[in-house]
Amino acid sequence: MSTRVSKGIGVSGKPAPSGRVPAARGRGAAAGLCLALLLLSLAVHGYGCSSSTPERAVRDFVAARMAGNDRRAAELTVEGDLGEYPGGEPYLGGSGFSYRVSEVLVEGDGARVTVAFSWDDQEVEVPYVTRRVGSRWKVSLEETLEGWLPSPQVKDEPRAD
Repeated sequence: MSTRVSKGIGVSGKPAPSGRVPAARGRGAAAGLCLALLLLSLAVHGYGCSSSTPERAVRDFVAARMAGNDRRAAELTVEGDLGEYPGGEPYLGGSGFSYRVSEVLVEGDGARVTVAFSWDDQEVEVPYVTRRVGSRWKVSLEETLEGWLPSPQVKDEPRAD
């Protein structure tokens, strides 16, 4: 095994005749590549600049559902799957529909994000509940549905003893 020594860069600024990148430039490029990979890894895992917010979790969830990407939508939920979730977002994916976040209320590790869906001259506001899971915010389908559907009132009936 032989080790080749680079002769560096000549006066003209061109690589040495060996055609190899000088060692100093090679280390700089490697360090830059390592830094880029580290930043990409942090962004993918939710750290640094691309931090998760309740608003973004809901916007991404609604966008995935409207696009028919249920796999992506499920990844954005606390439950990890859509199960029997009856949301109507896929039906709003056609032209003429738009949506925007109209309100965000954060309390500790939970938040309520209200989305205004618009079409023609109509608008309806729909609340979604999110929870912080580790460093990420995710839509809680169970809590969202509890907010949409009235809870059944159970009356205490007198017992015949």
